[in-house]
Amino acid sequence: MDATFGSRLRELRHKKGMTLRLLAEAAGVDFTYLSKIENDRVEYLPGVETIRDLAQALEVDAIELLRLADKVPPELAKLAGNENARRFFQRAQEIASPKDWDALLDLLESRQSARGGTKKGKQKP
Repeated sequence: MDATFGSRLRELRHKKGMTLRLLAEAAGVDFTYLSKIENDRVEYLPGVETIRDLAQALEVDAIELLRLADKVPPELAKLAGNENARRFFQRAQEIASPKDWDALLDLLESRQSARGGTKKGKQKP
């Protein structure tokens, strides 16, 4: 049986050693609502921001929880299911320099070109 959003949330909370009330407080949600989520007794799962808050409180990857809650845009669904892609996005969030972005884009394009793909070149906004 595949994990549900609620069961995975409970598993992560237990691994972190947090009580239901502590996680609810850290994420800014009512603990009774959180209990219903963990037991798959809610009609609607929380919104994206609440899921991000829960992930931050648990110190886990928000994309995994968003994927389980079916809150990932279809364009990103394939990437969200790939652990290496999620790690890439986590690291990419730390890039601040435009030169670093240019270097990363150049690397990706040269690898694609080496595999026989088409190189699109830099596109300036």
